[in-house]
Amino acid sequence: MLSQKKILCYSLISISGWLFSAYLMFTHLNNDRSFINDKITENAYNIVSQSLQDKKTDPEIIAQIQEWFAKGWTAQTGSVTTICDNDRDKLKRILSDSAIVTICRLRI
Repeated sequence: MLSQKKILCYSLISISGWLFSAYLMFTHLNNDRSFINDKITENAYNIVSQSLQDKKTDPEIIAQIQEWFAKGWTAQTGSVTTICDNDRDKLKRILSDSAIVTICRLRI
């Protein structure tokens, strides 16, 4: 028969394996979410930035995006919505913070 110390030791070893597995699963899923979120917004950003390549100032860009929403251009408006929902920081490459807030309000 096993002593209580051995039973306790084996139990701790068993539980530590489960805890380590849970930790690995959590970190792996977190990395997957970050990767997927980055890839979702990458295509959307490419569509928006290519469509705005001739616009240089924030007011020009905002006016262009307002036109997209008014005319119902789904590729561009869907891309703006995707970026606003998932990763607004990508828009900082082409817009100021106040302009980002403005265009993300347009989609509502």
